[in-house]
Amino acid sequence: MNIKILFLILIPILFLTSCNQGSSSTSSQSSVADVYLRNTNTVTKIAPTEYFNSQNTYGNEQFTTSLVSSAASTSTMCSSSNNYYSQSFDIDVSTLQSIYNDHFCQLNQALNITMNTPQCQSNISFIKDQADTGYFNLNASPIQNNALGISSVNFTPMNYTTTVPLPSGNQTFNVSGALIMPNIDKTKIKGVAVYFHGTTFNKVSVGSNWCNSETQLVAAIFASQGYIVVMPDYVGQGANWQSAHPYVLYPKVSAKTAIDMLSSVMPTIQSKYSLSNSDSIKLFSFGYSEGGAYSLWFNTFLRENPSYLSSFYNLTHSVGAEGAYNISNVIKGFLFSDVSASGTNTYNIQSQALTNSVKPLLSADALLSYATYSVNNSVNGTYDTNTTGYLSIFNTSFFNMDCSPQSMCNYNGAQMNIANAFAQQNTTVAQQILASALGKSNTISGVKYTYPEFLILYSSENNVSALVSESFFNASQMSQLDSVMQAADVNLSSVPNGAVSIISLTQDSVVSPNNYTYLSTTYPSKFYKTITINPSSIQVRSLVAGSSYVDYINVDHMQALIYEYLYILNIFNNK
Repeated sequence: MNIKILFLILIPILFLTSCNQGSSSTSSQSSVADVYLRNTNTVTKIAPTEYFNSQNTYGNEQFTTSLVSSAASTSTMCSSSNNYYSQSFDIDVSTLQSIYNDHFCQLNQALNITMNTPQCQSNISFIKDQADTGYFNLNASPIQNNALGISSVNFTPMNYTTTVPLPSGNQTFNVSGALIMPNIDKTKIKGVAVYFHGTTFNKVSVGSNWCNSETQLVAAIFASQGYIVVMPDYVGQGANWQSAHPYVLYPKVSAKTAIDMLSSVMPTIQSKYSLSNSDSIKLFSFGYSEGGAYSLWFNTFLRENPSYLSSFYNLTHSVGAEGAYNISNVIKGFLFSDVSASGTNTYNIQSQALTNSVKPLLSADALLSYATYSVNNSVNGTYDTNTTGYLSIFNTSFFNMDCSPQSMCNYNGAQMNIANAFAQQNTTVAQQILASALGKSNTISGVKYTYPEFLILYSSENNVSALVSESFFNASQMSQLDSVMQAADVNLSSVPNGAVSIISLTQDSVVSPNNYTYLSTTYPSKFYKTITINPSSIQVRSLVAGSSYVDYINVDHMQALIYEYLYILNIFNNK
C-alpha cells in the first residue's frame, strides 16, 4: 500500500486516541491491528456529530428502524444506503428521547455502552449540576416526560424563494428548509426558534433532511419543549445544491434566507395553531459553528431592516455557539499562520491533528465562495467553467486536486477540481480535498510554504498560504478580500443591550475560542449570557474501538453542540 494512503487512513485513528492527553479511558494497551475505524472519513466531517447518523457509526442506532408514528416506511429512512429522508411525518417524543440519549452517551450495545456507563453518568451529573442548563437531568427523561404534555412533533420539509444581498446585487434563489412543529395547543407554544446549522461538506446534510443528526437533535431538544423550529438549508445547499454556498464571508445572505423562510412558513404556523396576523409570537434564533455567527447576524439584520418581517414575529433573543464571529482577524490569523496546540497555544485548540485536517477544508470552502461571488461575480451562484478567477486565488495543483497516486483525490474514479467537488449533490468529498492539500508548496515573497504531508498529525507548520496562488497576496487582491472579511465580522452595534448570548468551549480545534473573546470584549453590554465550558468537564467516546475496549476524550467542536443546546434551551426558557 502506498505510504501516503496508509497515512491518510491512520490520521483519524491516531488523532482520536491521542488528541486529549490525560483523558479518562476504559481501554487497555493494544496493537494497532486490534484497532479499527468504522468511518475512515470521520476526521474530515466538520458537520457536528455527522459521524453519528447515516453510516451506523456506533452500530446501535435503534432510531433508524423505529422512528416515526406515521405510516412512512422506516426500514430505509436513514440506512447506510439511504442517508436522505425529506418527507413530512410525525415523530413521537419517546423516539426523540432515544435519539438524544444515543447522542448524549454514544450508546452502543456491542461495546456495552449504556446510560449507566460511568462516563455517561458523569456527563449527566455535570449537566444536571449547571444552573445555566436549567439543571437538565437526562436520567428523568425530560424530552419524553416534558412538562407541556407534548406526545409528538411534526417534521415538514419546505421549498421557498429567497432574495439575498450579494456583491453583484440582490439575487433570487429557490431554496429549502424544514419546519418542526410540536403537536400541542397554541396556548403552550413558547415561540418560534430559527436554527442555523454548522458547516457541512455534503449538500444534503441540512435541516430539510431528517437523517441529518443536527435536525434530529434540534427536534429532540427544542420542539419537544414547546418551540416551533425553523431550519433554513442555506443558499447553495439542500434543494439549491447546484449553486455555490456563500460560506461565512457573506453572512447577511443566510440571515435574509432565514427571514424569507419565516415569511413563507407563517401561514402554515398560523393555520396549525389558529393564529392570525394580529397575534404575536416570540422569535428566537440560535446557531452552531458556521451558524453561530449567522444567528447573531440575523438579530442585527432584523434590527436594521424591521420591515422585512411581519410584526407577527416578536424578535426576542439570539444565541451563537462556537461561532466564527471575527473573520478579518481571528479566522484569517487561524488560517494564515502556523497554529500550535503546544507552547502558548495562541488559538486555544485541543487537537493538533484535527486543526491540521480542517484548515484546508475551511480554506477551500471560504475561498471558493469568495472566488465565486466576489472575483467571478457569479449570477445565481453558478460555478464558472472558466477557471481563471479560481486560479487567481488557489494554488493550481490544490485547486485541480492533484494527488500521488491520483486515485486518492478522485471521485467515482475521475479527477475533479475543487469547484467540481463542492458542486456534488449527495456525497462528502472532504477526504479527497484534504488529501489534495497534503504536501502542496508555494513560494510567496521569497518564503516557501509547504502544507504538511507525513507529519500532518503533529506538525504545527499548517499555514494555508501553501494552498493559495502567488498572486493571492498582491495589494489589490488582499484589499478586496480584507474588505469582504471585515464586512463579515459580527457587528452588534444596532442590537439592544442584553439581546444576544454566546457559548464556547475554552478550547476548540475547529473554531478558535478567540472568536468568543473578541465578541464578548468588544460588545460587553450586548450580552445576556456569555458562557464558557471546560472541555474536560465532558467526556465523549472516540471513534476508535477494538473488540473489548472504548476510549474517551475531552469534548471538542464536533460533539459540543449535543450539550450546548441545553444551555441555549435554558436561555430561551428564561426569556
